[in-house]
Amino acid sequence: MPRTRRRGRRQDPEVARLRRVALDAAAAGLYVFPVKPGGKFPAVPRHSADRCRERGVCAAGHQGWEQRATRDRAQICRWWSGDESARFNVGIACGPSGIVVIDLDTSTEPLPDWGGATTGREVLDQLTAGHGQTLPETYSTMTPTDGEHLYYRLPEGLELRNTHGGHGHSLGPLIDTRAGGGFVVGAGSVRPEGAYLVAEHGQIAELPEWLTSVLTPPPPAAPRQGEPLALPTRRANAYVAAILAGETAAVEQAPKGQRQITLLNAARTLGRLVGGGELDADNAHALLLDAAAVHIGVDGFTAAEAERTITRALAYGARAPRRIDRRHSTADAQGPAEGGEAS
Repeated sequence: MPRTRRRGRRQDPEVARLRRVALDAAAAGLYVFPVKPGGKFPAVPRHSADRCRERGVCAAGHQGWEQRATRDRAQICRWWSGDESARFNVGIACGPSGIVVIDLDTSTEPLPDWGGATTGREVLDQLTAGHGQTLPETYSTMTPTDGEHLYYRLPEGLELRNTHGGHGHSLGPLIDTRAGGGFVVGAGSVRPEGAYLVAEHGQIAELPEWLTSVLTPPPPAAPRQGEPLALPTRRANAYVAAILAGETAAVEQAPKGQRQITLLNAARTLGRLVGGGELDADNAHALLLDAAAVHIGVDGFTAAEAERTITRALAYGARAPRRIDRRHSTADAQGPAEGGEAS
């Protein structure tokens, strides 16, 4: 009797291409993870730290996108395999990769204080000239919306958090930075608006000393009553997680007639963390939208209304950044994380 050939699982050509993009990034020393197909939000996991049951991949502790980012070829091949459902974009986790990415945006409104600039590139060029410096050539990409991502390696031993353009300790308007707790979508990824493309090939240069000084926050002022600013890393993480848990739970459980104001207040609170570099703006947006999903379609509450509320309130909150001085101490290694009260 003739032996029938078993058909293997069909490999989608686009998945294979994106897998090669991820493998190339890992070979260059960058830690990668899947981003939702055609989008810019993490695809793993489907829950936040405060909702984690510590099962499955999280059995030994919560594994968010930053913890799961990897350079392991086998894991990358498992993520990017199979049919078109695995057409994940490639996320680059900045913290594990030891890089900071300067994210240059564009605007249709000229900036009077910056000579009518309409791009983050113009603002950065003016800032650079004002310091009497030049920027070294480095690996960079173009985004589908005409923005730029400039990649720099962090000096040994330096830890930076995210900054949000024009708010807090940032470089200037139309300029965000992604470092610890942040990520960017890598070249070769695609969105409906277009593709992320390599603008400048080559090595990732070290962050210039003058930019390091500008991006390093000053020592914190004395904390106000009831507001912890100086915390060991473990307690700081728990403090942020407690805020996320409280605000997203409030949005999910908001009663009729209170949904919009609850979402507005929650987004403003998370916006303060975004402004302080403790939370990535896209991640905060995704968490809030996920929490608000239970209300969409109920009594006329729409997805567009939720999106609009979140976007505006995050930007508003970022104007009053909440920063944490993550001081390392023996408390990090001795005991469980301690939570903080959201305000």
